[in-house]
Amino acid sequence: MLKFVVRRSALAVLAIVVVMFVLHIGVFYLGDPFASEDEKVVPPKVRDALRAKFGLDEPFHVRFLIYLKNLFTGDLGIDFDQRRPVADMLAATVPNSLLLAVLAIAISTVIGVVAGVVAAVWRDSFIDTLITTGAVVLMCIPLFVLATALRRQLTGLELFGTEIFPSLPRRFGEDVPRYKEVLLPAISLAAADLVFVARLMRTSMLEVLGADYLRTARAKGISERRVLFKHGVRNAIIPVVNHMGIAVGILMGGTVIVETIFQYNGVGFLFLRAILANNRPIIMGVTAYAAIVFIVVIALVDMLSAYLDPRIRLN
Repeated sequence: MLKFVVRRSALAVLAIVVVMFVLHIGVFYLGDPFASEDEKVVPPKVRDALRAKFGLDEPFHVRFLIYLKNLFTGDLGIDFDQRRPVADMLAATVPNSLLLAVLAIAISTVIGVVAGVVAAVWRDSFIDTLITTGAVVLMCIPLFVLATALRRQLTGLELFGTEIFPSLPRRFGEDVPRYKEVLLPAISLAAADLVFVARLMRTSMLEVLGADYLRTARAKGISERRVLFKHGVRNAIIPVVNHMGIAVGILMGGTVIVETIFQYNGVGFLFLRAILANNRPIIMGVTAYAAIVFIVVIALVDMLSAYLDPRIRLN
């Protein structure tokens, strides 16, 4: 297991360097990232300072090394509008996107896994048909339509005089509890993802239920519940774990559509505002952060999969 972890970590580091190299070329060689454009005017002194910080007056290899050094030391430049460090702006939004990602994946995984197992165990029954039909219907609804519908119907909802979901748009200076603010965006993302989790778990569970080692376990007199959950679900859930890792890696990088619809102060909403304002330092910082997070999360998922299934370590 240790050799697998070391090998997978080395591949992750190599992938990060390669991705940063491509990003470096895209940002610094396809136009000046600090030039004034349209209504965005960058003062000459600020432009010169930024060019010096990122080594734009140095040879190519020196520029890239400076870029990596700044990146891994957390120096992502200064925001054009507020003159704040980009790292500080990311630090203020990353926890919000992380909370949203974890809650959405937790909801979709719990519901999706249970639905997939039930559909597989009672295959071709009314319950299986109901779950499959519901999944197909939900799959046909675009995410932005679902999120918009939830915003229109549920924001400002009160139950017994208590506001369940906060109203949108928010009033200036209104303080909303974190759990209320994140719940509707998380439900939107979870609804879009649990369909895939349920279908994936059902398919994987059906393959496992026909495996020889499950028939052997039953022949030994092991109870059906233990056969299903200890031997069946543990092996069938490996594809779901891989999907969870990919989904978390993507969601931690920000979800532009959902965060914008619900005015959620996450990385995706920050990225959209930076694009609309042509704020290059924030665009660069968010892109680099999202790429690194995705690569690291995928590496951790591979390690977890290898722990659950020792056969993966041998490949």
